[in-house]
Amino acid sequence: MFDKLVEIILNYVEPEEAITPETGIKRGLNLSSFDLVCLSDEIHQEFGVVLGADDFRECDTIGKLVARLEAAA
Repeated sequence: MFDKLVEIILNYVEPEEAITPETGIKRGLNLSSFDLVCLSDEIHQEFGVVLGADDFRECDTIGKLVARLEAAA
């Protein structure tokens, strides 16, 4: 699931460093609010999980987001 999520994220950003589970979603990747909405939509299409703004506030790293997706799947 991590690799697929990274693949989706790379549609929105070109990070200077490799994306790891510790990478911050907003601060590490500099995703805008619009990017997060689009990312949320792609995650829903790919994994069938609906994420809201609260999910992105609580899951501030890629690793936490993956854990949330795995728990919901």
